[in-house]
Amino acid sequence: MKYIKYGLFLLLNIFFATPVLAAPNVSDSGGNPPQLVEITGILDNVTKYIFPVAGLICVIFVVYGGYMWMISAGDPARVKAAQGTLTWAIIGLVFLLVIFAILKALVSFVTA
Repeated sequence: MKYIKYGLFLLLNIFFATPVLAAPNVSDSGGNPPQLVEITGILDNVTKYIFPVAGLICVIFVVYGGYMWMISAGDPARVKAAQGTLTWAIIGLVFLLVIFAILKALVSFVTA
């Protein structure tokens, strides 16, 4: 389980750092800072790629928590661990949906 957490941490760092590294350089636009339209375009690209991956990870953890619960054979410690996995996976999914809705509302408000 420790390696899964480290792998997930590394995967999320790669996905969050890549759009920042791929952002247009300030010197490419003649020394002017990026315009608001460029920033919203970057946010759209980030949401297009990161949120489906994060949603898939949440669903995988829900399935994993259910599997842990099924193989627990009634052992209270293992059932509690499975419930914790399910709880945090669902909390993560709810936060993901809330953040997605806030970003979409923010982008539509700024570009309107």
